[in-house]
Amino acid sequence: MSDAPAESTLSPPLGDERRMPFLEHLAELRDRIRNAVIAIFLAAIGCYLTRGVLFQLLARPLLKAFRIAKEKGVAGQLIFTSPVEAFLVLLKTAIVSAIFVASPVIFYQLWAFISPGLYSHEKRWALPFVFFAVGLFVGGGLFCYYFVLPPGYEFFLTAATDASVQLMKDIGTDIQIQDAVQIRPLISMEEYFGLTLMLLLVFGVVFELPLILSVLAMLGIVSAKALWKFNRYAILIFAIAGAVLTPGDLVIGQLAMAGSLTVLYNLSIVIAWLVERKRTTAESPESPK
Repeated sequence: MSDAPAESTLSPPLGDERRMPFLEHLAELRDRIRNAVIAIFLAAIGCYLTRGVLFQLLARPLLKAFRIAKEKGVAGQLIFTSPVEAFLVLLKTAIVSAIFVASPVIFYQLWAFISPGLYSHEKRWALPFVFFAVGLFVGGGLFCYYFVLPPGYEFFLTAATDASVQLMKDIGTDIQIQDAVQIRPLISMEEYFGLTLMLLLVFGVVFELPLILSVLAMLGIVSAKALWKFNRYAILIFAIAGAVLTPGDLVIGQLAMAGSLTVLYNLSIVIAWLVERKRTTAESPESPK
């Protein structure tokens, strides 16, 4: 007699799902990306309708820096240098804002793609995964908005004020020459909003580190012990990442990113250890089925 019926009763090693062929994985990935893009597109329409509010919110760190620079005698101005620059900036602002708004759908699609590789009891973590992923992503953006952008732009603009004050001293009392050579920060909309939106996304993604390492621990790719041994090298990598991802000589931004990455990495070690304990308990023969 054939052994096919007996083999059909065997459960696959991961959960209760069958293994998906490679082409089915590609089709699943395509569907998940399509759903995420649709969510971003719909959110972008809503964000563009509220572009004025978003513009004001994102301009606040620069306006604050302008006020501080003006108190030191340097007046700044936000400008655009091409006919389409203002429109493209508002469109880019709407798209990046839409990524944050649509992040619950994006992270749910990500979970739906990786969940077939998990155990049945781990698949119940879908809601906590989405909740913490969105919280970390938005939290990273807010951390950048409140603690990195204001001191960063104040540093950039006040650096010019020091040079301007020294220049005025060298010139003396000749008003015409002072007006001709006075340093004025004329900030392009594209440069300011491009840098600001990039930093918001970078910090949002960086703050996902604990969740990424936790999922890798669930999949058995990394372990808490290996993460702990790599800790000293991770700190060096985070310092380099802070210098590379944070523009210019913005020491505050570099320290903020390197410090937050170090804290998040060590938090990931604790989470990975808890995940391993749960997984070991679930795999043990004595655990209830």
